[in-house]
Amino acid sequence: MTEPNGDSEKAVAGAQDKRGDARKSKTIRFSEPEWKQVERAAAARGIAAAEFVRAAAMDAAEGKIAALDAEMVETIRRIYRSTYIVATLKRDELLRDGRGDEIEKTVEAARNSQATLVEQTAKPARPGAA
Repeated sequence: MTEPNGDSEKAVAGAQDKRGDARKSKTIRFSEPEWKQVERAAAARGIAAAEFVRAAAMDAAEGKIAALDAEMVETIRRIYRSTYIVATLKRDELLRDGRGDEIEKTVEAARNSQATLVEQTAKPARPGAA
């Protein structure tokens, strides 16, 4: 599941403002282990479990979440393994050639790029949250 974002919460609030509808209690059933997992995910984001479920459901309803089917998961696994093998072989080659410093610089650049991407895509869990 992706992190809930402020956009889906704004969409819910915006829809309420336009129609004047108040939220009404609805029922969804979870097993105890499922609910514990929801509570942990919500707590990690600093929001209530119900708010987490609501935001995730709205994201899914708006097409912002794509469920990964088994075939997609297997494709990701194959890509990861292949990339790992190629990267390891290339690393070993560069080390044999005495280019260890170049490897370290490349790894650092990759980490910085990943951190930048994560920062740009992360959204506060609720308005005003950092």
